[in-house]
Amino acid sequence: SPLTLALFSSHYAAAKVCALVPAVAVPISMCASFPSLPPADVRISSGFSAFCSRGALFGAFFLFIRGAVPTESDTFSSFISTKVSGVWVGVRNTSSNIGSFVALVSFQALPRKITQNLRFTILTTQCVAVLVGGTIRFLLAVKDFSSLPWMYALCAAAIGAVDSLSFLPNLAICADCAPKDFGALGFAVLSLVLDLGDQVSSRLAASLTEAFHLGSDKDRSWTHLGSFVVVCRLCALLPLCLLPGFADDRHLPENCDQAQQGTEVTLQDGAQT
Repeated sequence: SPLTLALFSSHYAAAKVCALVPAVAVPISMCASFPSLPPADVRISSGFSAFCSRGALFGAFFLFIRGAVPTESDTFSSFISTKVSGVWVGVRNTSSNIGSFVALVSFQALPRKITQNLRFTILTTQCVAVLVGGTIRFLLAVKDFSSLPWMYALCAAAIGAVDSLSFLPNLAICADCAPKDFGALGFAVLSLVLDLGDQVSSRLAASLTEAFHLGSDKDRSWTHLGSFVVVCRLCALLPLCLLPGFADDRHLPENCDQAQQGTEVTLQDGAQT
């Protein structure tokens, strides 16, 4: 991005810095110690049974459906690039990350009575994301703020905050529905299912972009971008129909130590993850 190039002298220098992360992480991970495991046949048989449990399967199904919902993010980013300079695009992305961080930190300050209710949290955060994020992006789509580039950065922070809050329960679901004897593996598999849903989401969003004829080419325009935003945001409400599949009596533990012992984790723990 232009902001990255402003910090480093070239793409090559930036790539070298990024390459240092895995180069340092791999030797450190090789020095880590791991607990002893039971025989392989026992792990495979018990793990297969655990992953076929109703909780794990429903959690995977819910995460896939939720991840497969089309989003307007990529198309809207292309639209923003036509309104502001490359530097402001980088500032906007940074503002979005800051908004996400502030939202996650603020969420941890909420009373546990609220954050321990998984169904209520999913419903509330998703509705807030649809209402606030959808309204802001709709207004940015129908009104020209190109003379006020800081407005796009400010709105990106607000959208990043509400979208991060709506994504946070996904991490809690990954931890909550993972088999207790295979917590790390279960979390990774459910996260993979969520990523697979995201691939479907990209294809659906691309199809909608074609249907609305959005773009900067000769036979395209951004006239219907507002309608596109509304459709995508309303589609995000569809997975909420599956919420009754989560048990009402699920209460998450009070601290991280219980989660490490194989019990369910809190939404706050998911935020820290």
